[in-house]
Amino acid sequence: MAEQESVEKPRRKRKVLRALVILLVVIIAGFVCFRIVLRSKLNARLDAIRAASYPATCAELDAWYTIPESAENAADTFRDSFSHIDKWEENQKRKQLPIAGEAELPLRTEPLTEETKAIIAQYLADNKQALELLHKGAAIKHSRYPIDLSKGFEALMPDLSKVRWGAQILKLEAILYAENDKTQSAARSITSTFGLARSLSKEPVLVSQLVRIACQALAVSTLERTINRTEFTDEQLADLGRTLVNAEDPCAMARAFVGERCAGASIFKMPAAQINQVADGGSSSLVVAAYGLYKFTGLADMDAVMYVDFMGDYLKAVQLPSHKRQDAVDAVSRRVESVSKIHILLRLFMPAFSRVTTLEVRSIAQFHTARTGLAIERYRLAAGNLPDTLAELVPAYLDAVPKDPFDGKELRYKKLETGFVVYSIGEDGSDDGGKEKPQKRTSPPASWDVTFIVQR
Repeated sequence: MAEQESVEKPRRKRKVLRALVILLVVIIAGFVCFRIVLRSKLNARLDAIRAASYPATCAELDAWYTIPESAENAADTFRDSFSHIDKWEENQKRKQLPIAGEAELPLRTEPLTEETKAIIAQYLADNKQALELLHKGAAIKHSRYPIDLSKGFEALMPDLSKVRWGAQILKLEAILYAENDKTQSAARSITSTFGLARSLSKEPVLVSQLVRIACQALAVSTLERTINRTEFTDEQLADLGRTLVNAEDPCAMARAFVGERCAGASIFKMPAAQINQVADGGSSSLVVAAYGLYKFTGLADMDAVMYVDFMGDYLKAVQLPSHKRQDAVDAVSRRVESVSKIHILLRLFMPAFSRVTTLEVRSIAQFHTARTGLAIERYRLAAGNLPDTLAELVPAYLDAVPKDPFDGKELRYKKLETGFVVYSIGEDGSDDGGKEKPQKRTSPPASWDVTFIVQR
């Protein structure tokens, strides 16, 4: 009996060991299959992106952002202009200068003081060469700044802040010309501001599109102010209207989402030593080790698949008619927010696009209200009075009454005691009767519309 037990024990041990080995092999095989399936899913997603004629990697994105080989590049002229900009570092000067400095402009119906006109004239004189090049660059159709998009989120974009400076200088120039009733020159400065903003239109980077939108908002506000301070001719108003039409680029934000998808997808392939620097600019052996484990388990690939899918949904959403975009983007954002916290990288690097969409749709509203305002001014020049409804502008001054991009209905219009307001209901969806956005933030936040107001 004892001999039999001594024989059975090693057999049982061998059986258990064999079972454990088989189990380990099955687990390893299952894990390998899991990783292969995940990687296949990701590669399939990237191949589908390429099949749709979009870039799937940062290197492909860099090659995608291009201009015709023989075309003149506006970015070269603008960068030359930026090198001549005098920002007036002297504090005392900057305190007296509006827009590019610290001083505030008077209300749009009020004239500039002689002191303000003098300080603006001096600033423009000090930036004469920069201004000449800004106007020259604005007349060039194609633009490609020397940004290396193959570096993903590490790509340097030093020209963006300078583009904003250029827009501010052009705004000051337009305002001063309007004060002196030099309408043709004022119109040229406004047109050049839109041209400067257009230089970023094809750049497939989200922050670039936000700068473009900001510069366009400066141009629209300049247009509104100058119309309140001087009287343009019908030809000048018509030209400015065409400038507004040409300045709209319905594909610009979609290109930015294409770029964000490439840059975001590259994060999930980064070496462990690099990921922490992208996250917070530092390095930590603990984070590096944790990320290495994250990649080894396949969670990084799983996050990459989800990221690409979510970005594809966002891309579809921003290509919808403008009044449907916000709801579609918000729906995708809610799905992103519901993702399990185990998907650390996805939750860390997935941008919040809801606010971006709001800014884009508001920009469209600014274009539509401004273009309609120009048409009303042309009607008033011809008829000697304001139209009773926007329908009277069709077809002589507008092909159709522009839609409010926030609700898809026609823009609202109201005569004022002096002048008029044409407006969009804005992101809150509430018709506030053409109430202008407050100059300063209020608590609680005030409700307002996207307006174009002429008070004369």
